This record gives sequence, structure tokens and C-alpha cells, in this order.
Amino acid sequence: MKRMYTERHNKAGRILLIAIYNGANGGDICMADVGSQERCEDDGVPYVGLNHVPSDMLPPQADQETKEHARWLRTKRPDIMLCNRHGHPQAEIDRHDILIVELKACQDTRPTDQMTAARQQHEELVERLVERGYRRDNIKIYPILLSVSGTIYAAHTIGTLEQLGVQRDAALSCAQKLHTLMVQQLHSVVTTRRHLEHRAAPG
Repeated sequence: MKRMYTERHNKAGRILLIAIYNGANGGDICMADVGSQERCEDDGVPYVGLNHVPSDMLPPQADQETKEHARWLRTKRPDIMLCNRHGHPQAEIDRHDILIVELKACQDTRPTDQMTAARQQHEELVERLVERGYRRDNIKIYPILLSVSGTIYAAHTIGTLEQLGVQRDAALSCAQKLHTLMVQQLHSVVTTRRHLEHRAAPG
């Protein structure tokens, strides 16, 4: 089941990635944790080449070469991150805008719980970016919520995509694709769960 949830999340992430990539800020994408290069190519999505926060955007750490630092990079990575580094030289780091995109599946009646979770998840990352020299006011976290049953939230999905530089029509198209994915995946998840429960039942 965990593998199914992970692939659902990654596939939704790839749908988001292509929408953002084709938007006004597409050139600012600096990392995306949305699955392997093969999966991206199968879905016609550009492979960013980096699935964790670029090391030069973080302050030097004493544990830089340790397994603990590698674990931190794996567990603290956003789904997608943008930084307008191409518009300003590295010396003007305090002028860079950083957009952290986190995709969350939520229950229909409790979307705010996942909004809070998305923001809390990246508090440590924000602190490390600030320590590196980026301005806190220029670091924004954009949670994108998807109901497990396929409900799309106008403010938390379509509105957020527009804030990320996606045109309205493209945002609506992206939302429709996300809706279709979640509905299809819900059927697969329920079918698989029932199969596992039946197999585990005594007798």
C-alpha cells in the first residue's frame, strides 16, 4: 500500500511540475522530488536532475559528508522548489526569492490540518536557508492540497498554482488532471485494500 501512496503522490507531483515548468517561473525550478527520470520521461515531464535542495543553497555543515546529513537532505526535501538565482548573481543572495511547493493529500473535511503540516514540515529548511543568507521574507511555502476523493480546492490548488506563475487556463487544466488521477487512484487503493483484507481474513 505504501508504494501505491508514494506513486500517487509522485504522479500528482509530475502533473504539478509540468504546469509550473510551462508557467512564468518555470526557469526557476531548482529541484523536484517527483520520481525517477524514467517515470518523468514516461509522463512527458522534464527531469530536473536534482531531487533534493541544492547543497550550495544551504550553510556549510560539520556533518556535510556524513550519513546523517544525507538523511536530512532526503527527509527535508520539498516536492518542488524554485529560486530565481538566474536573475541575480550569487553575491546578491538576499535578493533571491525561494518558493517551496509541498503537495499534500487530505481528507475532504480536514484540509487545514495538512496546510499546517506542510508549513511545519519545512520550518527547519527555512531556518537553514536564512542561515545561508536568504531573506526570510523572500522564502514562501506553498502547500497544494488534494482531497483523497478527488476534490480540488479553488484557493489551495488553483489559486496557489496561479501564485506560482501558472496561467489561469493552465491551472484549471492541471486541476482537472489532478482530480482525474485522485479518483482513479482511490478506486485502485480501495480495491487493493479489500483484496489484502480478504487474503488476511482467517478461514
